Amino acid sequence: MRLMPKVVALGLVAVLAQSSASAQSGSGRPQLHVGTAYSSCYFELHSELTQAEFAEFAGELGAIMRPSQLGDTNTIGTHRFDVSLQYTSTRIDDSKGAWNNTMSHPTADHYLGQSIALPRVVVRFGVSDRVDIGASGTLNPQSNYGVVGVDAKIALLRQGPDWPLTVSIRPSLSSLVGPSDVWAGNTSVDLSVGRAFGALAPYVGVTASSLLAVERTSALDLDPATAEDAIAYAGVAYRWRRLIAAAEVEKGDLTRYGFRLGTQF
Repeated sequence: MRLMPKVVALGLVAVLAQSSASAQSGSGRPQLHVGTAYSSCYFELHSELTQAEFAEFAGELGAIMRPSQLGDTNTIGTHRFDVSLQYTSTRIDDSKGAWNNTMSHPTADHYLGQSIALPRVVVRFGVSDRVDIGASGTLNPQSNYGVVGVDAKIALLRQGPDWPLTVSIRPSLSSLVGPSDVWAGNTSVDLSVGRAFGALAPYVGVTASSLLAVERTSALDLDPATAEDAIAYAGVAYRWRRLIAAAEVEKGDLTRYGFRLGTQF
């Protein structure tokens, strides 16, 4: 079992490499909007963007921004810290106007790709045995965007001699930061159920998610867009000494995969 952390780490590296490669390749793509302001794809709303496309963009952006649970259902404990690196990959169709008309690219063949990867640094603190709070953030230094978020996990029922499962709720807020053309904010509430079997802790959950996107450029006159999504997810966490690894898959309007490596102290 001592090889498990190395296997998880190698798997994460492989996924990162594959996602990076797919973001640079593609065939049958639409003509891109080229801009040289950044060395990677960046948010910039274009005059071709329609209200319907903006609403579709808002819904899919919410699935990307929402903080994943990526850990067992239980809380971390009073005055304890959890620090982790999380990585999510969300499948999209970058040929649609919802993405092609909201992004610019450094070259005519630098495609967004069929998935959007979002690494985050996440720090959690145990307020009590039943409540912990978290803050997360990411910033793309080669582009013009980042995402920040906060959440709270509240254990309603805890696994023990008289009860076989842990049940928790997790409200969260997240915000897009950086782009001058658009702002977006996401709110969501998770309900999850899990059970620990020694070092392994599988869990399942459902989420109600809502996003608001606001256009802020003089080139367009679009109404704010809202979108709602119902999401189901399943994952498993593994503990090895102070190392914690987790993997998760979720399905709503989009499909998202997530991985996590972290520690508690």
